[in-house]
Amino acid sequence: MDINNKKLVDDPFLLASWIAKSMAGELSDEELQLLDEWRMTSARNHQLYDRIVSRERREAKRRHFTAFDKVSGWQGYSKKLKETEKKVNRWRVFLRYAAILLIPLSATVYGVLRSGEETVSLADLNAITPGGTRAELVLPSGEVVDLVAKSGVISRGENTVINNEGKTLSYKSIGNQAPMDSLRYNEVIVPKGGEYQLVLSDGTLVYLNSMTKIRFPERFSEKCREVEVCGEAFFEVAENKRVPFVVKTDAYEITVLGTKFNVTAYADEQVATTTLVEGAVSISGKCIGEAKALRPNEQFVLDRVSGSVEIKNVDVNYYTAWKDGMFRFRDVRLEEIMHVVERWYDMTVVYEDESVRDLHFGFNMSRLETIEPLLNIFELNGKIKITKEGKVLKIKRGR
Repeated sequence: MDINNKKLVDDPFLLASWIAKSMAGELSDEELQLLDEWRMTSARNHQLYDRIVSRERREAKRRHFTAFDKVSGWQGYSKKLKETEKKVNRWRVFLRYAAILLIPLSATVYGVLRSGEETVSLADLNAITPGGTRAELVLPSGEVVDLVAKSGVISRGENTVINNEGKTLSYKSIGNQAPMDSLRYNEVIVPKGGEYQLVLSDGTLVYLNSMTKIRFPERFSEKCREVEVCGEAFFEVAENKRVPFVVKTDAYEITVLGTKFNVTAYADEQVATTTLVEGAVSISGKCIGEAKALRPNEQFVLDRVSGSVEIKNVDVNYYTAWKDGMFRFRDVRLEEIMHVVERWYDMTVVYEDESVRDLHFGFNMSRLETIEPLLNIFELNGKIKITKEGKVLKIKRGR
């Protein structure tokens, strides 16, 4: 083994910094060669390196840095720019900051490797990281496609092309609309800690939140456009006055012609809601009675237990912020907030004091960061005390 390579292996923090620098494009050719030699030394080294620099991890960090607007971070960045005498690419300067922030992450992962564990998992890291782009597609044949692992054209039939790019799965019809008796149904399933986007064959755009499933035909018929949703989704429906668009949940149906609205219909939650942003929708169902019409900035609320129905005026931005990478809450019960947090961060909340469930909070922040800034908000408020143990948050009364 080359003496320099041996030094790299024996110095975990040097190795950590090199991995971070490689992600920022700051390694020299010689350093890059040594890092490659280390990576190829064993299967464990190769696995560790690939997990750190995987596309998913890079994307999560990129979004985190894009959303990074803390005063201290910006001051540091501005100072660096002012101190730089030569003209440099500002993105490269920013990446240097990114590399510095990644060093502890890389060092921690390498520490796991050195501990002798055969399987290295990012779940072993202490930080609870935000969700990201991930989903599965279930084809009519029953085949399941991992949309993170497979991109590009997934299927090209006589009448439909299914294409997956980045975080969007799209369906393009070729030829006429499908007869009612020949509809081929697909499903997109977004897991805990995931989100995805879907473009249906009519051009309707659907944003899918964590723990959401949508069932839809590859091509709509000329008589109806129907989809089924369990979870949370935001729809931008392509207008077609001849063929209404229908969203079916387990509680009710939403009928539209062309509009923007948010649906929250998780099977394990007591309340189901529809929030209208633009256009008009009609809501109907056995438990509703006469169909209810919504106007923009109105929200339909159904209590599954009592069967009560309410239509109220709301600020729609609080109910659609998730699709834009934000958490927005105003005077909301802690338990409701934590349901959202659990789904997005793929973790569990335990209440050591049941009374804290009914405390109300409000805040506005990016959901693309690790969970620590969110916990800091609660810590500063002082009403509750949160202890983090791995992927579990334990909550009790504060001062």
